[in-house]
Amino acid sequence: MTSTAILIPAHNEVLTIGEIVRAARAQADHVIVIDDGSTDGTLDQLAGLDIEIIRHEKNAGKGRRLVEGLQHAFDQGVDRVITLDADGQHNPEDIRAFIDCAAKNLEALILGDRSAQMHKIPRKRALAIRFGNFFIGWACIQRIGDAQCGMRLYPARLWRDVHIPPDQIDRFMFETAVLLHAAKAGFRFVAVPIDARYSGFVHRPSHFAPVGDFIQLFGLVAKFLVRNRFRLRGLPVVLGMT
Repeated sequence: MTSTAILIPAHNEVLTIGEIVRAARAQADHVIVIDDGSTDGTLDQLAGLDIEIIRHEKNAGKGRRLVEGLQHAFDQGVDRVITLDADGQHNPEDIRAFIDCAAKNLEALILGDRSAQMHKIPRKRALAIRFGNFFIGWACIQRIGDAQCGMRLYPARLWRDVHIPPDQIDRFMFETAVLLHAAKAGFRFVAVPIDARYSGFVHRPSHFAPVGDFIQLFGLVAKFLVRNRFRLRGLPVVLGMT
């Protein structure tokens, strides 16, 4: 029987974590929460829940906690891991759609896709997503509707076969780096439409630093393109010419 784990990294999500985890637990038997140095009582909201909690006193950033959680889950022998954020912007009820999609697309990396609801996303954020779709899609030689969505399904084979360099997992780098290296290894991406949940769901300032994290991600993709002879086959793909 195929097994699925839900992985939720959390840093200071006291306002949303309880509701998100309860809803995720209703969709899957195995839920893992990695508390990344929260200081606001995040863990108190999880008391008594039938989930696995990994607690850290020190904040290390989303990327490192995702890598830790994915490795931990796959070491337990699960077949796939679905990641989602703890801030309420991903709807746990969409977990079923990811599982159903995986049943038809074995070994594909399945990505949440908010592109049909870009009008719900703040303008600056929407522009950044579109830019990332183009730039990352070029490097991956695949059209990607939402390259920066954190709700994803990772199959065990991808985690086993794709190596992400340790210097590419800090903060928000990992989620882009895994796309680059998975695409280079020949993995296919499949999109699952999900809601763009901003109005009424944003309860704290974003952990994403608009300048510093953007520069870091841009440098990551640019270096990948240079090291791989610019992946010129990707340009006509993202431009819709093939």
